[in-house]
Amino acid sequence: MVSRPLVFLTLAFAAGISLAEARECHPGVAFSLCLILLLAAVVGYFFHWSFNRWIMLALFLALGFTLATVEKGRVSPVLDEYTGHWVTLEGVVSREADIRPDRVYYWLEARRISMGRETLELQTPVLVRADAPGPVYSYGDYLSLHGLLVRPPDAGNPGEFDYRAYLARRGVGAILIVREPASIQKKGTGGNPVVRGILRLKEKLLAVSQATLPPEKAALINGIVFGSQGQIDRKTWQLFSESGVVHILSVSGLHVGLVLAGALALVRLVRLPFNLTAPLVSVALLLYAILCGLGPAVTRSTIMALMFLWAHHLDRSRDWPTTLAAAALVSLIVRPLSLYDIGFQLSFAATWGILYLGPVLDGLLKNVIRHTWLRAALWVSLAAQLATLSLTARYYNLVSPVSLLANLAAVPLTGMILALGTASSLLGLVVPALAGFINISTSLLLDLFIKLVSLCRALPGSVIYVPTPPFFLVVAWYPLLFLGVLLVSNEGRAALRQFFSRHHRLLPVVFMGGGLLISIFLFKSPGEKQLVVHFIDVGQGDSILVQTPGGKNMLVDTGGWPGELETGEGAGEKVVVPYLRRLGVRHLDVLVLTHPHEDHAGGMKAVVEAFPVDLVLVSPVGGTGNHPATSRQQNNDGVPLAYKATIAGLAARGVPVKAVAAGDRLHLDPALEIRVLGPPRPLLTGTRSDLNNASVVLRVQYGEKVLLLTGDMEVEAQQALVNRGVDPGCSVLKIPHHGSRYLLPSFLEKTYPEVAVISVGRHNNFGHPAPETLEHLARLPVKVYRTDLDGAVILRTDGKRILVRTGRLRQAA
Repeated sequence: MVSRPLVFLTLAFAAGISLAEARECHPGVAFSLCLILLLAAVVGYFFHWSFNRWIMLALFLALGFTLATVEKGRVSPVLDEYTGHWVTLEGVVSREADIRPDRVYYWLEARRISMGRETLELQTPVLVRADAPGPVYSYGDYLSLHGLLVRPPDAGNPGEFDYRAYLARRGVGAILIVREPASIQKKGTGGNPVVRGILRLKEKLLAVSQATLPPEKAALINGIVFGSQGQIDRKTWQLFSESGVVHILSVSGLHVGLVLAGALALVRLVRLPFNLTAPLVSVALLLYAILCGLGPAVTRSTIMALMFLWAHHLDRSRDWPTTLAAAALVSLIVRPLSLYDIGFQLSFAATWGILYLGPVLDGLLKNVIRHTWLRAALWVSLAAQLATLSLTARYYNLVSPVSLLANLAAVPLTGMILALGTASSLLGLVVPALAGFINISTSLLLDLFIKLVSLCRALPGSVIYVPTPPFFLVVAWYPLLFLGVLLVSNEGRAALRQFFSRHHRLLPVVFMGGGLLISIFLFKSPGEKQLVVHFIDVGQGDSILVQTPGGKNMLVDTGGWPGELETGEGAGEKVVVPYLRRLGVRHLDVLVLTHPHEDHAGGMKAVVEAFPVDLVLVSPVGGTGNHPATSRQQNNDGVPLAYKATIAGLAARGVPVKAVAAGDRLHLDPALEIRVLGPPRPLLTGTRSDLNNASVVLRVQYGEKVLLLTGDMEVEAQQALVNRGVDPGCSVLKIPHHGSRYLLPSFLEKTYPEVAVISVGRHNNFGHPAPETLEHLARLPVKVYRTDLDGAVILRTDGKRILVRTGRLRQAA
């Protein structure tokens, strides 16, 4: 702490923020503690207390705790009574609009809310989602908006991104959904005039690329140059993410460094006096940071660039750990809870890696690669990748071995694209035709850029998906990197030998501890022979992962949101595939689609694209034609054409697709007995819902415990199952059709489960689960779980007892 006090003080401040997440405290009490410690530190300074450094550390710990506690309380409860209602809000747009292909998001500082005749003055931030295309409003616009006020969705599945917590860290506790452009009216202008002017300039700069390039290339240019990411399509995001170059699509230290180098080169070119260099370049850096939105990465890199710039200008010593700590401390003081943002963590980890690991890697590569530029590009990319490896594994469940190669190709092109994009945007404000001429070259560079990244992604083993590592392993990765640096340097090895010669008993502890950490993550206990069933929270729909004692994976339904069968975008891509990735699932032994409705099969396109599938089992309706009942149902108008097309595509790719019905058996794992109880043969026809009654019904038995998965079977199919004399008794029952009112009490009494699970979405339009169904369940000694209240429901059984955990604490519906 003596040589670099700011580093330790920043670490203490960050530790205080973390402590605030685990411990509740009244802000007044925390503030009082800060005052006491501040007084003690002042007294200690004047009286030269030897332990005053520990008081200073405690003070910064308390400051971090206090500021985080205050920040956590920023979400005002004043809007809680209005959520779920149509209201009119008035307020000022506090940031630039986030424009997406199908909607626009506004950050609104609300000043007034009205519902009916009731009006309330307030001051609280609200996120506005305008779903319909219409005029786009700017920072500082004073708007009146009419829409539905809702609470942000929270995470229902373990490890899932918690959107509610993300917004709460920004003080936002409600979202206003606006359906029609006419529901938004501009009433005036406010905000900071300087910021408003800068952001209006940015809008004009973005418009230059949009007018002179195709939409997809304009989106890329605006993302690379200004960090405007909303228009970049999901395929491009996925390509760049899996290739390890996604940082190029959002402004980061690379971009700020290039801007700094360009500004310094321009200043030298025009031969400005030395005493004007730092001020003018500082203005350019700050202007660029504001244009790019002051995100965590651009804020960190701008602060560091300014500190290095002025240290050089004032002829002061430059110490990168102190500079990095100062940038972190400033960022955390302004927004303490940004410590939990992925962008903040990745940005500082990558910078630390480049500055700490980089010189060591450069020394190792010096004897192998003589070319300075190539060696620098390699060690910079490798250092950043090593420093962020555990974080990308935790947050994105992937490791990209081709990242090194992709960055070698991408970084030089990024510099050229950034220079050309900036020049065309600035010149386009004066001479639009000149911008179009420059962007001819920019377009060619973008084509080359995407082609090179695509080639890297196409290499075998270009991306490795990994299960989510536990938090302690993520943290343990950094001491390992530190130890690695010590081991490759002569001074480090000498220091380690000296340390362990004094503390020789610690050496076996270190090796045993490291081995234990690795074994916990990589190896499953041989004694863990359990059936694990995941009822995934996909909203209004079904998706159930069955993991057998022998390590097989069976996915029953894929969830689905409206329109997903046609577009492939929805629950499959955003919920089911990430859920399986987090568990470390790499392929599916069996995919079961109980019936062709979109809320059960809509996500199948995303699932089959993400995972190899050995066998697909489907309902006879809309199926493959290999079942006797199928020929009578192939032309059923109720089966979506997109469903039939996807099934046909699977068969064409050589994936076995089989229609199943009552009496069939599935041999998946010797420890399990899996029988198909429905649909009946012949199929029920002329019922209120033929497709629902044609649902595949599975009975899975492991030891003494039985799991019954019922799809959307209606009363007719339930009665047919009872009439056939099949024993439907089970330990765990998936309630049919999301808990609709079409549940036979006699069927429920026959099954007589210990545990019942209702897979259902919040605030659905169908009234699920029905009060009648809940009343029937209440009469039985059964524990009921609902994905709308409990999130994902995860059951484990060894064949004798059942353990249940859920994705969220139960809340009011």
